[in-house]
Amino acid sequence: MTQRLDYLDPYQQRFEAEVVALLEREGKPAAVLNQTCFYPTSGGQLHDAGRLGGVAVIDVIAEQGAILHVLADAPSFAVGDVVAGAIEWARRYDHMQQHSGQHLLSQLLHQRFGFETVSVHFGREESTLDLDVPALDPDIWAEVEREANTLAYYALEIRAYFVDNRELAKLPLRRPPAVSGQIRIVEIDGYDYSACGGTHVRTTAEIAPIKLLHQERRRAQTRITFLCGMRALRDYQQKHRLLLESAALFSTEPAAVPAMTQRLQSQVRDLQRQTAALQEQLLAYEVAELLAGARRSNGMALIESLSADRSADALKQMAALLRTHSQVVGLLASTAGDKLTVIFCRSDDLTLHVGDLLRDTLAAFGGRGGGRPEYAQGGGLPVATAADVLAHARSQLLPSTF
Repeated sequence: MTQRLDYLDPYQQRFEAEVVALLEREGKPAAVLNQTCFYPTSGGQLHDAGRLGGVAVIDVIAEQGAILHVLADAPSFAVGDVVAGAIEWARRYDHMQQHSGQHLLSQLLHQRFGFETVSVHFGREESTLDLDVPALDPDIWAEVEREANTLAYYALEIRAYFVDNRELAKLPLRRPPAVSGQIRIVEIDGYDYSACGGTHVRTTAEIAPIKLLHQERRRAQTRITFLCGMRALRDYQQKHRLLLESAALFSTEPAAVPAMTQRLQSQVRDLQRQTAALQEQLLAYEVAELLAGARRSNGMALIESLSADRSADALKQMAALLRTHSQVVGLLASTAGDKLTVIFCRSDDLTLHVGDLLRDTLAAFGGRGGGRPEYAQGGGLPVATAADVLAHARSQLLPSTF
């Protein structure tokens, strides 16, 4: 049994303890102590990190009343030795802020709106809580954030203590505990009572600011992502810096950035439409030139084109334009972006199956593909084979058709 010093004082960062066992977990050494400040992963809260006897602690596991400290390297200490331990305080305090903030948010959501917290998770960068409702409307969202911060600024005391089953029955718990016997309660000064083994700050003032980031529907539930304390401050600092940088790009005030961005998006859409129209006109001219110089046989024209910069969409447009003409077969390819794209097409008044032609052509180079009688698209071959692919397809057509 390991005495949990974090239960007595979550702000204690250093301690000394006797080594009672040395074990192994997943190929790593692990030490069991008679007492520890290290918090093990449990209740959705991540474990502490730090050093024990000069060795980094990379995981902390609760196992049948003992706390296992998984170490990065083999320790120099032995069973019976007294070693010094120190937790990584910035990590611990961050976890305390997030966990206490979750208690405050869950009680506020329950008390004010009747929403129950189904599950929680405290991640390395963000924390989440799942509610038994499909969504929070914007008004409730804003009210929850505002009221949570107001409660935080009241600096309500947060304390932890143990109760037995008789005392437990007198407490207005949000959720019944999963265990019985001596139960550890974390209380936010008459506002919230939760059965919890986690580490917490002394007052709600240490939780602030509290920021709700976004919500995500998960079947009939809603997952809220939130930040508390220094995480929320860092998030604000980063977003404020990005907003100022955006405003500087527009040579305007931060408040004008949304309108300027919307105007810019509208201009980009207009330019995209104009560019698409010009590209279509250019393709039409190129198709006309290709038709004028096409190899012909019995009134049929063979169009062959290899481009180094034409996109797959442009090739499709080109094929569509070719197919509007009578008695035309198109062998088109592009190596744009170091990727070979091949499209074969033909007019509706021809009987040639270009899907079979593409399949046989790609197979000759170790590739696979096929398509419809009038249109087929493929690729997956080295770009260096592009000219040979078109030449092979042409050779299959010339003897019989051209």
